[in-house]
Amino acid sequence: MSVVKDRAIRGPAWTIPGIVERHIREVQRALADIQISDVERVVDLILGAYSRGSHVYIIGNGGSASTASHFACDLSKSTVVQDRPRLRVSSLTDNVALLTAWANDASYERVFAEQLANLVEPGDVLLSISASGNSPNLLAAVDAARHSGAVTVAFVGCTGGDLLSTVDAAVHVTSHDYGVVEDCHLVLEHAVTASTRGALLG
Repeated sequence: MSVVKDRAIRGPAWTIPGIVERHIREVQRALADIQISDVERVVDLILGAYSRGSHVYIIGNGGSASTASHFACDLSKSTVVQDRPRLRVSSLTDNVALLTAWANDASYERVFAEQLANLVEPGDVLLSISASGNSPNLLAAVDAARHSGAVTVAFVGCTGGDLLSTVDAAVHVTSHDYGVVEDCHLVLEHAVTASTRGALLG
């Protein structure tokens, strides 16, 4: 490829100053604004589920679905302590056949609530991840979990949406940039996992 063609492909987007820097600074600002006590509250609720032998379920849509899967992986595996019971964690975003069956036969709004109807028990924890905080299927899942006696938790962004005022505990990333919110939710996922492991080791 010639230098001229390379420059043409790179185009003006590569010359716009500060995009990367602005994004990183916004992530840093959003992280700095998070209330650490809110994150610690989530860790306490997860540890409570562990002490009861209860289950933690994690849900989300789109990018937040991948965060839910990532979170369940880390929280399941990275918290294993030799000679101690293991934390029970599942992401309800991972069974494509079941998700599409409920979406097709009922509605997409019910894809998580119907899974919980088979699984959730009093004392379990449902953790919802959403940038907007207004996803109907997450709100339906929270309602189903609460009616079953489960504890509800959320990672939200933007204004917090309806989830912020509906769940028992929430961590709010106040940015209105979805990319920034999702980046921060991944940082929170790792922080909660590390804190949970630390507590179990202690």
